[in-house]
Amino acid sequence: MKRRPIKEQRLDDLESALRPLLLSCLEECRDGRWGLFGQNDSTEAAKYLRWEDGQHLKEMALEIRSLRAEFGRPDPLVERFFHYCSLRGGNVPGEPKLARAFLDEIQRGDFGRS
Repeated sequence: MKRRPIKEQRLDDLESALRPLLLSCLEECRDGRWGLFGQNDSTEAAKYLRWEDGQHLKEMALEIRSLRAEFGRPDPLVERFFHYCSLRGGNVPGEPKLARAFLDEIQRGDFGRS
């Protein structure tokens, strides 16, 4: 049996770990914790919103995006996460509402297994 390339194995490992962490972070954010989507990263409040799991999630998502770019296949779940992270402006709902909307998309099955 031929071994899979290291990058493919790393990608599989990251994607397997990402989903449970994403769901956990989204649930915590939905329940009122801020700092997942970075809406306040440029404000003084950012230093009080530090979230280790949220930061780890972003790092994993960036690595998945980078690895998938090499294979030419973006991950829809990761890209949707980054879409929510990019939303800014006075008319954008707060992070808990964004988390609730993202969880609803995931629960509907928009990104495969739930």
